[in-house]
Amino acid sequence: MKKSWIKEFARDFIALGSIPFFILVLVRVSILSKPYFLSQFMISGVLFILLIKLFKANLYSGFGLVMLIFTSLYYNDLQFAIFAILAYICLIVSLIYLDNDKKEILKGVLFGILSSLISYYAVQMIFF
Repeated sequence: MKKSWIKEFARDFIALGSIPFFILVLVRVSILSKPYFLSQFMISGVLFILLIKLFKANLYSGFGLVMLIFTSLYYNDLQFAIFAILAYICLIVSLIYLDNDKKEILKGVLFGILSSLISYYAVQMIFF
């Protein structure tokens, strides 16, 4: 019983890096009427998907990181950033606990960082 509860909780954390959750965040961001912010998410999301299709990587670890980075930048609040980082750490621990390939998790993190950096600087050049 205890182990199934832990697995269910781990799956819930992993869902924070899922495509439906990413789309939910995109819809929320689109309401803000700040096209540069939406562009950061969109460009990063497309780049990330291309990278994981070309090189097998973990979707959840990357999308979760993209959302962590851009929502933390938007809110610019230390308490939110700490909470988001803790949630992301739980996502990574959950992926490991559920026996996801550690190399794919790491590649997902790296591709999330790469796509976020490219997106951030591309949007800076376009909008500012």
